[in-house]
Amino acid sequence: MHAFLSRAVLQFLSAYLIMCGPVAAAKELTVETVTMVQDSGFPPYMMQTPSGPGGVYAEIIYEVDRRLPGYQIELEALPWSRALHLVASGRINTLLGTYYRPKERPWLSLYSDVITYESVFVYCRKGVADNSWVFPDDFTGLVFGNNSGFETPGPAFFDLVGEGKIFLNEEQTTELNLKLLHYGRADCYVQDKSVVDPILSKHVYDMIEPVKQLTYEAAHVGFSEAWDKQTADKFKRELDRVLQEMKLDGSIDRIIFQNLVN
Repeated sequence: MHAFLSRAVLQFLSAYLIMCGPVAAAKELTVETVTMVQDSGFPPYMMQTPSGPGGVYAEIIYEVDRRLPGYQIELEALPWSRALHLVASGRINTLLGTYYRPKERPWLSLYSDVITYESVFVYCRKGVADNSWVFPDDFTGLVFGNNSGFETPGPAFFDLVGEGKIFLNEEQTTELNLKLLHYGRADCYVQDKSVVDPILSKHVYDMIEPVKQLTYEAAHVGFSEAWDKQTADKFKRELDRVLQEMKLDGSIDRIIFQNLVN
């Protein structure tokens, strides 16, 4: 009798575990998918490589993803103007590498903690401008190159563009903008020093010089206002926690050094 009951109990437990096992496993493996997009042509910070999205920010996000088992970050790289459109329309949750631009990008409701900082300079053809000039007021009448969709030169600059006092030519990449600047198709260009200097060295663009540093810009992950607020708030808390952890343990510094120095 006891043996029969024991076998019955064992059979019942076995059947129960078989039925409940997949459910329990599914609960353990449930993750929140976060879609994210970066620029495909802004090396060394953001780029598209043969193996997928690359650059400083992508490598930081890959490490963040490894440290957040409850999330799966799906990162893709696209031209910046396209990336902006997809996040603004709510088709992608987050924008990687954005500056804090609440007026220009009102469709970003939240920003992560700072990922890192970019040193933004104005570069011009030699002899065009002087270090003593005030930006952008003293640069009126000049033709500026700019990456399509970038607000790097700032609101005052674009006000002068709107007034017709500064002329603007936009291209998709920094490399093309610098080529046009070197060959006299533009007078000046505003961009991060770590992005520009390797290209100047690579192509020996000796007609271009840094005129002055304009800003020290912080890069963030921006959150689409179309994303569910509770879900976005929770992910932001977890993202900020891991970013802080990576700053403290030196991971972010190592990634930047490997990409900008080596």
